[in-house]
Amino acid sequence: MYLKEGYQLHTGKYLLHNVIGEGGFSITYKGLWNTDIHGPLGKIATQAPVCIKEYFFKDYCLRNELTNFIETNSANGKLFFDKYKEKIIKEARILSDIHHPNVVKVLEVFKQNNTVYIVMEFISGDSLKQILEQSGVFKEETLLPILFKIGQALQYIHEKNILHLDIKPSNILMDTDNNPKLIDFGISKRYDIHDRQETSTSILAASKGYASIEQYDSEGMQFFSPCPDIYSFGATMYFLLTGEVPTESILRSTKGLARPRELNPEISENTERVILKAMELHASNRYQSVIEMITDLGYNPETEPKTPPKQEDERTELLPSVRHSINQPIDVDEETRIHTEQAKNKKEINRKAVIFSGIGLIAVTITLLILYLNRIFTPHDSNRLPNTAIVQTDTTLFNPADTGQTTPPDDAQPADNPVSASEVDKGNKEKQPEDDPNRQQYEHYYNSALAYFNAKDYSNAASDFRKAVSYMDSPEAKKYISICDSELEAQAIEKRKEMYDFKMEFGNFVIVKKKSNGLMGAVDQKCHERIPCIYLLAEPAGENRAFLREDELFDIYSPSGDTIKTRADSY
Repeated sequence: MYLKEGYQLHTGKYLLHNVIGEGGFSITYKGLWNTDIHGPLGKIATQAPVCIKEYFFKDYCLRNELTNFIETNSANGKLFFDKYKEKIIKEARILSDIHHPNVVKVLEVFKQNNTVYIVMEFISGDSLKQILEQSGVFKEETLLPILFKIGQALQYIHEKNILHLDIKPSNILMDTDNNPKLIDFGISKRYDIHDRQETSTSILAASKGYASIEQYDSEGMQFFSPCPDIYSFGATMYFLLTGEVPTESILRSTKGLARPRELNPEISENTERVILKAMELHASNRYQSVIEMITDLGYNPETEPKTPPKQEDERTELLPSVRHSINQPIDVDEETRIHTEQAKNKKEINRKAVIFSGIGLIAVTITLLILYLNRIFTPHDSNRLPNTAIVQTDTTLFNPADTGQTTPPDDAQPADNPVSASEVDKGNKEKQPEDDPNRQQYEHYYNSALAYFNAKDYSNAASDFRKAVSYMDSPEAKKYISICDSELEAQAIEKRKEMYDFKMEFGNFVIVKKKSNGLMGAVDQKCHERIPCIYLLAEPAGENRAFLREDELFDIYSPSGDTIKTRADSY
């Protein structure tokens, strides 16, 4: 049923270790990501721990022992397998839209062995359930800071109209910095705007003791509400503070639910009240937002300590390259062994780093000397912007997994110390006299513009460069104007991007939801609205898109943004 330890995926990019979890729809492995660290003298092969989830529909799938391909056990099974094969991709897409420090990160999704694999960051710590089993029930003062962070993560995903639907102690892991991470979005749902029914296919599932009563009825999950997750969050609190799994919601009318303080008298009355309100059987009686719930628990964003940002080399701990063949399985306690080998190799890596740093310092010194001599002995080219790199502004937008900025990389930015107006004129054959009023005004505005430019105040810089040009024609000032205009355009694009939630690509556009009104439309590559954000919903219509209006009519748009037709068609 499982892939063997040492099995390679994605043409050797990932090396599997052991199985760390499984459910009805997937098997989760621990693995290593074979990658390289690039340095000034080349690259060093390294490995980083990852978590790899394989789509495996347990009731209908078999694994071919020779090929490792996933096969179905019946014609009916094939129908179900094919129907839900994209489910794990849906999970990855949902996670790729969630960027929160307390939610697991997705790294890659790919297909192999007639199935789908999703690669996520590996969290080496234990789950809250494991911690309770090892150390007993949590103290309130220990648990509440953890719940505040998970609560903020839940509030974040709810604001994106996403429900997790499987919150429980085993799906909250603590990393090595004692930071909680919410995992396993395998049965999560994304809803469209205005509480409309979820458009993608999902699987009805419920974790006993933690699922709300509406999760047992597909009719109860047609419209978005944070209440199912709030119930599960309260049930998770119940277990962590009492050690008892709550009575299943569908059985509580006959079996009842013990009050938390009956099981653990050390629980405060306020915390018990919050738990019981979160776990009300009727959703309308529960908290209507997670932030309201954790506020009642004592969360205060003004006084909550903020976790200092970690350095990049601490965020991803790369392991030394330790390869294993298929016939050389990894020990059960391989994590301890790997970290031991890592400690042994750290001294060697540090020694190499010192050598590389020394060589790099020598190389930089030689380069600076060459540039200095070149500046002394090379005649000035008045057609080139002196001592300045032309900015390459990247305006490519809206890769769904893109969380970066559109500002240029550091090595493409203009020099920190552009030359002054007097230095610019040193190479001019015909320059105006020093006491010429126009020249004096030119130098005044040019040097003022440079100060703004160094401070990255491109608006004032462009204004003063233009004033300088009005007193004296200057190719250098004109080139700076071009750079400032490019930077200002990039900043304007970033500002416009903040107005929308981005959904999916459509031709040369991206379908978006406008934050100010919650309605949908589409924007171009510079984030100008080309299809106005006045629609309730956007649905595929062949290669086109159908946008639902408030009067229940559809406007059909082509990938070029042209309106094809309007049709009366009930949603």
